Amino acid sequence: MSKPSKNHHYVPRAQLRHFSIDKKERQVWVFDKESERTWTSAIAGAGSENNFNTVELDTGRWNFEDLFNDVDGRSAGVIRQIVDTRSLAWVQPEDHLALLDLFATQMLRTHLARTSPRLLAEQMRELVRRLGYNPDQDPEMAMPTEAALRIEAVRRFLDRGELVAPMARLQPALFAPNQNERFVLSDHPVVVSNAYPYGDAALQSHGVIVFLPLAPDLAAVLICPTIIAKYESIERANLPSDRRARMERYRAGFRTGEPIRIESEELQNWNRLEVVYSRRYLYGSIDDFDFARTILAEDPSLRRVETHVSMGEMGAAPPQRQGMPKGLQLVVQGQHDSCILAIVEVDKSGEGLTARTESLTLLKQIAADPGEMSVELYEDGNLRRGMAAVRVEPVKRPVSGWFRVVHRDDGLRELARKTDPGPLRRDESQE
Repeated sequence: MSKPSKNHHYVPRAQLRHFSIDKKERQVWVFDKESERTWTSAIAGAGSENNFNTVELDTGRWNFEDLFNDVDGRSAGVIRQIVDTRSLAWVQPEDHLALLDLFATQMLRTHLARTSPRLLAEQMRELVRRLGYNPDQDPEMAMPTEAALRIEAVRRFLDRGELVAPMARLQPALFAPNQNERFVLSDHPVVVSNAYPYGDAALQSHGVIVFLPLAPDLAAVLICPTIIAKYESIERANLPSDRRARMERYRAGFRTGEPIRIESEELQNWNRLEVVYSRRYLYGSIDDFDFARTILAEDPSLRRVETHVSMGEMGAAPPQRQGMPKGLQLVVQGQHDSCILAIVEVDKSGEGLTARTESLTLLKQIAADPGEMSVELYEDGNLRRGMAAVRVEPVKRPVSGWFRVVHRDDGLRELARKTDPGPLRRDESQE
């Protein structure tokens, strides 16, 4: 009977092998964000920790490393074939599922997946303490033990279908850097980003992109359908020739499954996010981590990351969205798409949220959508107001650009009319 494994990988060897320093696939370069040291490590020892997947229970020690064998075995074959063929054209439904399973597993099996719950528990305890309540008096608010965190990690892994399901709506694609440029890998390799300035890093959000480096010259990405739709509609758009050529290149990759050659700035952004998302270590095929040293010099807090989420201050406004256009902007989120509507003015006496825009074609498209919507009004990137379960109605003549956002439910709309303390509104007699 073989002895239980002791060296447990949180980054699978099948992934690290493609970042090896040579064709023997035995060693990889490691960069430590804390010390900024680099060294070569055997792949067998990189991205791993002794007894990482072992938990001490009252009944004895449980080694749950074998739980990952199935997903690691299936994903290893998928990664190898993607890297060898440099294409997704061959992918069958079972391969697609194995790829999604790899993404989900790598979001759940890392250090950060365990340290985040502990940090959030500490923040919650501090929050209730500020409210005058002693969290030590409530057993439900006790800090989770290391054993509890590891058991929770097992539960989340077994329930990873909760991540696979929303990822199934995303379209897989491949990114490739320019010659002599390279992706890096990290100890928390899956990066969730958003292409839209108002977008969130949630799998259900419009504009989401999920990124995973497979090799120094290849990355797998999962792309929101709303992004794909924008590339498919470029014939109807009036675009500069260079931007049109770029979008046509991306569209071809989305259609064929061949690698999309990305520009240097985009490569730098994905590598920066690998640094930001990683807990401590980066991995590469060559000793070239000066870009990471620059990032760490600008933000030393990234040297060791314990969580990507935090609880905001009670009563504080949400942080400013840095990429939002200046001025008043209305973000409209529908069931199948989203957009930004530039606002010229707001009528504070109007029903619901009454405003005027000069983007008449976009307003017409929004008003024609029969589905449920939510909206957020921003001023210079700062959230001013939000409404959910609404519809958008033009006010007065459509060419005026005036519209209002009101409750979709007639009962709630009538209640809002009765409880709104504001001045006289634009009523139907004025339209």
